[in-house]
Amino acid sequence: MKSFISTLLGLTLLVFTLIILEGACFRLVENYANSRLEFAWGKPGQGMFHSVLKKLPLDHFIPPPSPLLSPSERMHLEDQYATSLMSFGRATRDRLQEELETSVDPLAAFEIKDIGVAKHVVLPGLQISATLKEVKMKMARRVGDPMEYAKGMVMRVVTSKEKHIIEEELARLETVFKFILEKGLACAVISASSPQELVSISRNLTRQNPMIARDLYVWGDDEAADIILEVVQGNPALFQTIMACNPQAIPAPRVKGMPWILMGIPSANEYNDEKLLEFLSWVDRGRDADKLYPSRLGGLLRVYEKENRSDFESFAIPYLFESLEYFDHSESPREAPVQLIEGVTEIGGSTVNMAFDGKAETAFDLFSLEEKMQDMEEGDESSLVNFATFDCEIIRGYRLIHADDRNLQKVSNRDLVLKLGLGFEQMGDEVLKKIGKKDPLFLRFYNSLSEVQESPFN
Repeated sequence: MKSFISTLLGLTLLVFTLIILEGACFRLVENYANSRLEFAWGKPGQGMFHSVLKKLPLDHFIPPPSPLLSPSERMHLEDQYATSLMSFGRATRDRLQEELETSVDPLAAFEIKDIGVAKHVVLPGLQISATLKEVKMKMARRVGDPMEYAKGMVMRVVTSKEKHIIEEELARLETVFKFILEKGLACAVISASSPQELVSISRNLTRQNPMIARDLYVWGDDEAADIILEVVQGNPALFQTIMACNPQAIPAPRVKGMPWILMGIPSANEYNDEKLLEFLSWVDRGRDADKLYPSRLGGLLRVYEKENRSDFESFAIPYLFESLEYFDHSESPREAPVQLIEGVTEIGGSTVNMAFDGKAETAFDLFSLEEKMQDMEEGDESSLVNFATFDCEIIRGYRLIHADDRNLQKVSNRDLVLKLGLGFEQMGDEVLKKIGKKDPLFLRFYNSLSEVQESPFN
């Protein structure tokens, strides 16, 4: 008996020691922390939760806060969510802090030069051999010639035109830039006093220097953060990642396919619910994605103490690195932004919100609809309501999902086909094609009806 108890205690101590050791490695060893994230989520662009690990209480699997919560409560939970989800970045933040305390002349090994409108661009020192494509574009003289390149450019945006202020900001960020340069990104402090100016600078950099600035990662505080958000409102495809600290509350654009977004909101500021909802709209739009990584990390919000803004900066660096890792290793390019029509939103998948008779709003989830259609295919369809006209799987699945909606009961199948078809069409041709493959009859109905008449809802 004593032997059994001793063995049991020994095994318990061993397991406890391994748990502590694993936690310490995750907290202190940067490569291990990143590897555990990839093990839990899969490779970027192909992400899927690990079937066993997701049953463990790990930070990687915490769900995002519910959008049904009050804005103030959700802001608090979004901060906790961001902190927990980005726990894999703590070792990176520790290394950055050590560099800040010990680094001397951090940019000495890097070339600094002007590139078009961007002054004092720090280059990471990467080179590739020119291909025939670059020769035809007159970017190189011969195939095989060495060419400077970067994985993208980080633009630290400031609004001042004063040369000494721009130089002071560059000097302040030298160690941070060195940290970023080691990941293969070029860095620059960019002066832009208006959204139009930032758009012009960004497009010129991308067009004239694609080997350096093909992908742009922007970062700004206060008025510069306002400018960045205003640019994204009208040009959501311009940047890969934005990091905006203490911006004014403005609504996010109604598009799917946003850049990754990290927002920093000072805790001392007081906002009404309307302003909080505008901040949260950016988080929602950033996380509105079909792939795992952006659906969890694509929109984060961090609440920080106003007198300690450096906390947000240290948090932003591992976030930047993770977005770079995703875009650098994802097998497919970032999806082009798709404009969402009025009354269309995305919650956990492709969702169309429709208001009938101006009274109730009904959510239409494509994933739920597909499940209902599959159930109908496998089940006894004789039990389904038999609609006299325009009867198809899409319509039946939609009515099953919203069987309790009295307003929907007043809508004919014909009008429902037109309304849903219009929503799909305005979400993009690919969406309508996908629906057509799921239910060819629905697509036939919609094409026929749209040619001869309009829905009474429009």
